[in-house]
Amino acid sequence: MIRTGYLRWEIEVDDVRSQVDSHARTVVFLARPTHRVVRVKRTGHVEAAEQFVRGDASYDSVLRTLDRSGGEVELAIPDVGPQQFRYAEADRARMVRYWMEKLQREASAFAHEVVRVASSFPQLVITSPALRAGYARLVETEIFRVIEGKSTPQPTSDEPITLDAAAYQQGVPELVAAELVRNVVEPKEFHEFCQFDCVTVKNGDKYYRIPRRPHGLIEVWDASTRRPHARLCVVFEDPGMPPSDEVVMKYLLAKHQPDLLWQVGIRFSPPTGKFEVTPPRRWTVD
Repeated sequence: MIRTGYLRWEIEVDDVRSQVDSHARTVVFLARPTHRVVRVKRTGHVEAAEQFVRGDASYDSVLRTLDRSGGEVELAIPDVGPQQFRYAEADRARMVRYWMEKLQREASAFAHEVVRVASSFPQLVITSPALRAGYARLVETEIFRVIEGKSTPQPTSDEPITLDAAAYQQGVPELVAAELVRNVVEPKEFHEFCQFDCVTVKNGDKYYRIPRRPHGLIEVWDASTRRPHARLCVVFEDPGMPPSDEVVMKYLLAKHQPDLLWQVGIRFSPPTGKFEVTPPRRWTVD
């Protein structure tokens, strides 16, 4: 399961023999919503305002709904796919690199299609370009986790879930982003995130400590000496990105593409002191 905003998706990938070519196989991508039906609580004024912005209603309808409460809007989330691509078995056996590049392209294209469908529900997904690109990368990562057997899709539930659109407009996107952190990082890393507002990830001979702050500097430490190495400033194009979404993007770069992280980051002098692993906080009950 992977999130794009409020929407959760179960990703399926099948590799079957082609029905039209005995020497070829077909990869089938499918994304199913974890919950088929989403009910959004909202005010009639918000609904009328959105219709006015889209040009589907006059401003008079906005004024008439200022003091009128509304009910729920029920959204049916469709499947994305199935999307197929065919490859020759000989390519997979003899030209592994070519086959992997093709698989990467197809997975990336399908991931962007999932995000495009998700963004068609503006009540559920923040549609900023930076977040859409980040969500697509997360979906692509989930596709390969499914292929490697590290993630198992669950059945789609027909039980509706209910969301409060008014709360969503007041800043809940940061809470949604925090839940995305839970889905991406390891359990011990999420514990650190919950208790200390940061995530520490080790890659090679470096520790990367990522704070949950807008444009927060990534502290880099030497894993063997535990001495400070540098601080990296990575700024994304969207200035309104929730801080927890920044944590996810930087975490994925530090864990899977550290060279790219050093390439796009602005390097500053290292922090002072000695690196220490953040201990778990103990809770006592009186």
